[in-house]
Amino acid sequence: MSKVAELRKQKKLTQRELADLIGVDPSTIRNWERDRGGVDTFVKVAKLCEALECNPFDLYDAQEIGIDEDSEETN
Repeated sequence: MSKVAELRKQKKLTQRELADLIGVDPSTIRNWERDRGGVDTFVKVAKLCEALECNPFDLYDAQEIGIDEDSEETN
């Protein structure tokens, strides 16, 4: 089982519920859980953040991606 699937199940979410929470199609979640594509992007973002010594949220305009800058998600 992929880490994405494992974490989703720990939160008792369906693939559709997770997709709705983050604004993607459920097929995206299925692909991530089958290690198709998206996981490589996560690794690249993690490496980029390590090199730049930043948080993933620092790479994007919070308003552009619909994140409240004052929320705990960005800390």
